[in-house]
Amino acid sequence: MANITKEIRAILETQLAQVPQIPSIAYQNVPFTPTTGSSYVEVNYVPTSRKPAVRGLQPQQRYEGIFAVNCYAPEGKGPAVAETIAENVCSSFEATNSLTDQNNLTVRIDYAEIQQGMLDSPWFMVPVIITWYAYH
Repeated sequence: MANITKEIRAILETQLAQVPQIPSIAYQNVPFTPTTGSSYVEVNYVPTSRKPAVRGLQPQQRYEGIFAVNCYAPEGKGPAVAETIAENVCSSFEATNSLTDQNNLTVRIDYAEIQQGMLDSPWFMVPVIITWYAYH
C-alpha cells in the first residue's frame, strides 16, 4: 500500500502545482514559513480507505481519500483573493477528471468543493476539499 499512496500523493501534488496563479505551496512535513502579507496554500493528503473492488483472490483494490487545500490570503482585504485561489484550485480538480502519471496509475476526482472561509490571523483562509479514488 505504501508505494501506491506515495504515487497518488505525487499525482495530486503535481496537479496542484499546475494550477494557474497558484501561490507558494506548503507541503506536509516540509519546512515552510509563510510570509505575512503574502498568499499561500497548505496541502493535506489524507488516504481514507483501501478495500477490494471485487471478490476473489488478490482482487483489485480501490483507494479513496481527501486532498485538502487551504488557501490563505492576507487578512483585512476581504475574502476575494483567497476565494479566487480556491476557485482556481477547484477548477483544476473538476469532478470526473482523471489524472494519470508515467506509470499509468490513474487518480479520479470524485468531487471538489469550496467551504466556508474563516479568519486565521494574519490570514483569511478558504478550504477546498477534493475527494479522489484510484484502483490498483
